[in-house]
Amino acid sequence: MHFSPARIFLVANLSFILFIFIGGFYPNFLSHDIKSSDLAAYNGQKLSFIGRVCKEAELDYKSRRLTVCAPGRVLISTDLYPIYDYGDFLKINGYLQAPPEIEGFDYESYLARYDVYSVMYYPKITQMEGNLSVTQKSYRFLLDFKQRLASSINSNLPEPQSSLANALLLGYRRAMNKEDLNMFARVGLSHIIAISGTHITILSALIINFFLALGWPRRRILFLVGGFLFVYPILTGLASSAIRAAVMGTLSFLAIYYGRPSSLTRALVFAAAVMLAFNPRLLRSDIGFQLSFLALIGIIYIYPLGQKLAARLLSGIKIKGAGRNLLKNIFDTVNITLVSQLIILPVAVINFQQISLIAPLANLLVLWSMPFLIALLLIALLLSSLIPLLGIIWFFPSYLILKFIFIISDILAQPDWAAVEVSNFSWRLGALYYLGLFVAVKFLRQKLL
Repeated sequence: MHFSPARIFLVANLSFILFIFIGGFYPNFLSHDIKSSDLAAYNGQKLSFIGRVCKEAELDYKSRRLTVCAPGRVLISTDLYPIYDYGDFLKINGYLQAPPEIEGFDYESYLARYDVYSVMYYPKITQMEGNLSVTQKSYRFLLDFKQRLASSINSNLPEPQSSLANALLLGYRRAMNKEDLNMFARVGLSHIIAISGTHITILSALIINFFLALGWPRRRILFLVGGFLFVYPILTGLASSAIRAAVMGTLSFLAIYYGRPSSLTRALVFAAAVMLAFNPRLLRSDIGFQLSFLALIGIIYIYPLGQKLAARLLSGIKIKGAGRNLLKNIFDTVNITLVSQLIILPVAVINFQQISLIAPLANLLVLWSMPFLIALLLIALLLSSLIPLLGIIWFFPSYLILKFIFIISDILAQPDWAAVEVSNFSWRLGALYYLGLFVAVKFLRQKLL
């Protein structure tokens, strides 16, 4: 049997991913060898050390979380003030401990994917002098730029609209109110406030189909979406999640634009293998990575089926012009939503123990606004940097869309049946689900494509 280089390349990458997957079932497979010089060697002790904040601070409504490198990494929870952030050198005195157990959540594995094996809660902190490298100074400049954008949004939009805009555009999800996060999860709109491949995939699909419906040439759309995928990680301060999302989003864009399943599958598998080579814990512990990978599989293999069905339905409807384009956009929105929901269902249920029954309707009513909202926010940020006094005016159109999203989400979250809790769904049931989905997709592809 002859194997082409492309097939050998695919099999090699799949074998590596399978090796990481199987290894994840063994507790010590990805265990970290703690050196005597690492902070984690002193877990369970009170100590004093000097370290550098090596990641942008994470803020919520009551605390600031700092990742400090010393050597080894420790996650420190402290008060919102005084302000400490990336690049600051700190002297820290407090009780160092291993990540605590949290019921229903493997906190230790969650932090291990960031090479964090110790935590501290509200230690004594003193700021010190220190020198940053050129690369570190450049990264801090990016983060300062990102935080100025967030400040502009906060100054010109009221709550909760400002928090949603910051989460959607800059990845500041933790700043959102817990009740609002629960509301979006209940109606199946969590993906719009999380920087992930799923988020970028849906946005790319909507942008492409929207401008195709307007009659734009494909080459112009190529540059538009390519520019968005390049600028987006920069806006987030080159956050690792945003870079990964942009890589996955680029692949999804190519899947929608060119529609070549075999070559795109190889590209997707290679991208996943490279990411796992740098951080093998992503496959087991990073839900964003899992959902991104699955969303792209859905775009490549299931999304075209929906397009084919939509084309057949449209062929029987005698509507032309703008009305036909509107229907096509509705079909595309429903298609991308259902594909995303179908392909990620087991992973979402196992991790969040909830199925949103109203998600298709919520996405149909809301997703059309995403390209407009992102464009309006970017334009408002640009104009408010030029004429700050008119900032509220520049942000007003985006405020209307943000307000609309909250109103729709609040209405749809009210019915008792909007979401169903599922507590006993296992990976075995998930495997059976994917087997059934695989058979159904294979059958439909033979019939429709």
